[in-house]
Amino acid sequence: MKRTRLCQLLGLEYPIILGAMGNISTGKLAAAVSNAGALGSVATAFISVDEAQREIQECQRLTSRPFAVNCPLFRPDAGEMLDVIIKEGVNIISTSAGNPDKWAEKIKGSGAKWLHVVSNVRGAVRAARAGVDVIIAEGTESGGIASRDEVTTMVLIPQVVDAVEKPVVAAGGIADARGFLAALSLGAQGVQMGTAFLATKECDRISATYKQVLLNASDTATGLATRKVQPVRMIKNRFFDTLEQSEQERKPPEEIQMMLASKMANLLQENDPENGLFIAGQVAGLIKELKTVKELVEGIISEAEKLYLSLAN
Repeated sequence: MKRTRLCQLLGLEYPIILGAMGNISTGKLAAAVSNAGALGSVATAFISVDEAQREIQECQRLTSRPFAVNCPLFRPDAGEMLDVIIKEGVNIISTSAGNPDKWAEKIKGSGAKWLHVVSNVRGAVRAARAGVDVIIAEGTESGGIASRDEVTTMVLIPQVVDAVEKPVVAAGGIADARGFLAALSLGAQGVQMGTAFLATKECDRISATYKQVLLNASDTATGLATRKVQPVRMIKNRFFDTLEQSEQERKPPEEIQMMLASKMANLLQENDPENGLFIAGQVAGLIKELKTVKELVEGIISEAEKLYLSLAN
């Protein structure tokens, strides 16, 4: 259980991946996850190419273990970002939010292992044909930018596994040993988690208030805002209501996107539980304590093994 095809392919101790969360999954956090035996991911969604290069170098300084760098393909400068990632010798590249076909030659030519995030079977088949090495299938439970398809992880994973021969990673709604084991039983070779890593001591790009909001979250705490502009899963509060009202009033999409962007740039300053932006997946309701990255990763693996053995009795 500790070692799956994903571990063998990427050189990991445990089949767990840190989700690339914009302005949060830094080189420092990615290194902590990799040092714990999982796969750290450096996010580049909301930073410049130069900033991304510095984060990559910081991660390289802090770990000698494998880590990934994510490049969202919606970036106008995606080609330049990929060039820098490749130049820095990154051995694992993940892509998301775009068509992988255009970038296949560049990424495959670099020799790096290629991970791509999808939200439906159609996208998984296309990614497999493009030559990706690992498909990350993300259900609608996940935090942050979400797919309009709104397919749940439980439904999505077995269908993607049946449709492609590539290793599949399950993402969305996973934060503990039960979710990890369930994902493997659905045919996944590993899991990707984001929200669970927000509630770690090494996550230093969000405020203490943000973490407390997560600890206080219930099963119904999150919702999908701005479905017509771009669905975003976040904690429901007054800011969530403001976004919903703005969409109902048919305010320009650019205005709504700016409201989100301005908040995303200041996650360390989010000290108002009602008026702040708190990106989180539905799994926030399961998070009840802050842990170190190592405690989180190793706890999931050890508890999953115990749970697996209990199922056999």
